[in-house]
Amino acid sequence: MKKVLAGLFLIASLSVLAINKGKSSMEHDIDYVWYHYELNSKYEKLFSKEKKEFKDKWEQNRNNKKNLITLLKKYTEKYPNDAYAYEALGTAYMLDNFKEAEANFLKAIKLGDDDTAKYSLALLYADKGEKDKEKTKLSEKYLKELENEGINSDYNLENLRDTKNGALIGNAQALFGLAAYYDNYGNYKMSEKYATEFLEFDKENLDNLMFLSNAYIAQKKYTESEKLFLPLAQKGMMQAQYLLALGYYHAGNLKEAEKWAKKTLEKSGTKQLDDIEVAKELLNRINSKLKVQNKK
Repeated sequence: MKKVLAGLFLIASLSVLAINKGKSSMEHDIDYVWYHYELNSKYEKLFSKEKKEFKDKWEQNRNNKKNLITLLKKYTEKYPNDAYAYEALGTAYMLDNFKEAEANFLKAIKLGDDDTAKYSLALLYADKGEKDKEKTKLSEKYLKELENEGINSDYNLENLRDTKNGALIGNAQALFGLAAYYDNYGNYKMSEKYATEFLEFDKENLDNLMFLSNAYIAQKKYTESEKLFLPLAQKGMMQAQYLLALGYYHAGNLKEAEKWAKKTLEKSGTKQLDDIEVAKELLNRINSKLKVQNKK
């Protein structure tokens, strides 16, 4: 759970209550994000079963550039939307194949890896120096964009990249960390990707469910929200009931939103006060919209 919050629903409610979620315009730092979360240490050594073969080959060939390129090409064929895989491939090409490196960095950026891949592309262009002033200007432009976004530390970018390497081979802790990082800084496409992969390890982790709820709502993926949270809500998971109601509220399905918001308030004596207040606030908002609808 988030260290700074006592309530079960409080952080998940912020998007509907129009409260600042604690997102910071300060320097982007995955260590800063990690500080606010507690995750069982067992996840540090857990890896995706689906990616076991890739992980083993990665560890065997990571220092053999030719084999690593072959491995990453096969990986991108299987996972064509994994943005960071293209960045890793571009890095493998970086020293001796400018065109391939550039193409893969641009692909990574297009798929949502717009921090470390943009940084890698900026470094690639910077190496052109006086030979290509247009590329040099682009390098300066990208570095300035990163700085304006709060990504202005080589250490933070390398730290983030190390975490992405862990996620690429399916490490549970790295996946959770990236889901939290991108949620915190509002890149919901990337947060959704990593949070979805973390479901393999824990389908009921409250923080991870919150990341997915935020991502679905921000991207208007209401069908995905219902698909994930409805089975959990039907099982009686209070947090899922709340997140389901939140999704229905944003989707405009106010009757279902009201139904599940009321569910979260059943047996209120067993819930923390903050949770009760947040659930009541959501229910009030739902009822206000229902009244407006009924007057039409």
